[in-house]
Amino acid sequence: MSKKIFINNLNTFVSKALLEELKASQKGEDGEEAADAPVIFGTYIDKDSSEKPDSVKKMLKRSKPRLAMKYLADCDLIVYDLHSGNPQDVRLALEALGKHKFEEEKTLILISSLMAWKGTPEKLEEIKTKE
Repeated sequence: MSKKIFINNLNTFVSKALLEELKASQKGEDGEEAADAPVIFGTYIDKDSSEKPDSVKKMLKRSKPRLAMKYLADCDLIVYDLHSGNPQDVRLALEALGKHKFEEEKTLILISSLMAWKGTPEKLEEIKTKE
């Protein structure tokens, strides 16, 4: 059975690069798509966007987050790009996932910049060397 992947904001730079990488990794030696290629769902950032990449099964409007939550529950891998995303989208996703009991493990990947972690308190541990 193919893996199901959800990617937010499919028409942003990071998500487009991720899609290209996924497509490239699924091509066989003959250049054809593998039979077990992942099924990809996602949202798009522009209200008027209607272009759906070939490798994406369904594109959903960000203006209808409840609809996207139905797809999230079925996906094995969930990717959120925080560069162009909205933290509210991530919170909604976590709430939607928290309402279900899953038999299989889900993976959530949040893509952010290094500067997003600047405000995080440092947790330094002293490393003791053996002499």
